[in-house]
Amino acid sequence: MVDVELTFGVPDGIVAEVKKKYSDEKDNNIRVTKANPLNPPYYAWGDPRSKYDVMKYDGKDYWVWKVSKGKAMNWVYTH
Repeated sequence: MVDVELTFGVPDGIVAEVKKKYSDEKDNNIRVTKANPLNPPYYAWGDPRSKYDVMKYDGKDYWVWKVSKGKAMNWVYTH
């Protein structure tokens, strides 16, 4: 199950639709932002995760980003 993160101004009702649309996504979490062409991508240009999907909800466009999950690191036991 992926986690859906909403940024400021994104309505909570979009979560159910995002989970339904991305139900087969297992590797990445999902971040939903307002559509803003001046907003830089979360990843470097050329990274496949830097592309966003446009999703309509209540007549407005929102951007859906795939965000990699963080990994817990314990340097004591790995060295």
